[in-house]
Amino acid sequence: MVLETIRIEGDGPVRHLILNRPHVHNAVNRQFVADMNAALWELDRIKGLRVVILRGEGRSFCSGADLKDRPFNEPATSTVTRSKDSTHMVDMLASLSPITIACIHNYCIGGGAVLPAFCDFRIAAKSTKLTINEISIGVNLGWNSIPPIMQLVGAARAKEMILLGRTYEANQLLEIGYVNEVVEDDDLIAAGERLAAHICRQPPMPVWSTKASINAYARALDGSIQHLDHLAMAFMGKSPNTPIARETYFDKSTPEYVDE
Repeated sequence: MVLETIRIEGDGPVRHLILNRPHVHNAVNRQFVADMNAALWELDRIKGLRVVILRGEGRSFCSGADLKDRPFNEPATSTVTRSKDSTHMVDMLASLSPITIACIHNYCIGGGAVLPAFCDFRIAAKSTKLTINEISIGVNLGWNSIPPIMQLVGAARAKEMILLGRTYEANQLLEIGYVNEVVEDDDLIAAGERLAAHICRQPPMPVWSTKASINAYARALDGSIQHLDHLAMAFMGKSPNTPIARETYFDKSTPEYVDE
């Protein structure tokens, strides 16, 4: 399978799913979402596949939404469609039959910070800097991302991460439970493959069925929350404070918000 923004490598029981827009730190655009959906559909149908390692090509794991591809004044129906496509992507990632391992490095921003939360395991290189910055640029966190983040770090820490938009380095992510392991940058891929080899030594059916059981319990309310996410996404760009937040976030000036 040849895709524009995503690459699949490997054979046997382990595949690498590689985010492949390195010139923009693997930023997420519409083509990226379409390619991820296609790649995940393909991976879930490979007989004997046990593990998928998700990683980013180039200098960073993923820098989040490509703002050049994300107009904030688009019609609400278009925003809802975009939200549904992206949510389908992370639903497929979370429900893949193989075990998923996210190997993250350097910038993990916005969507790039939450993609790993939909994987079964997360390994961070020491260079990792993770920021959930949606609210800081005047939008809400989409992709039905709040439940998996809360399951990893708890409600109080999730509020800190999402509402305040703080940046966390690798050891801080390990301390709060967001990642399972921290390794040197040059050991990141090998660390993912070591964990994959360990998983492959476990019997397939109990691994698959236990993952499915845990996901069924953890994601029981996802449908209701997704509906609320789509509605929030439809309204987010209509706020007069959205362009103010976006502009001041990037130029580091002090915002002066209007009453709503």
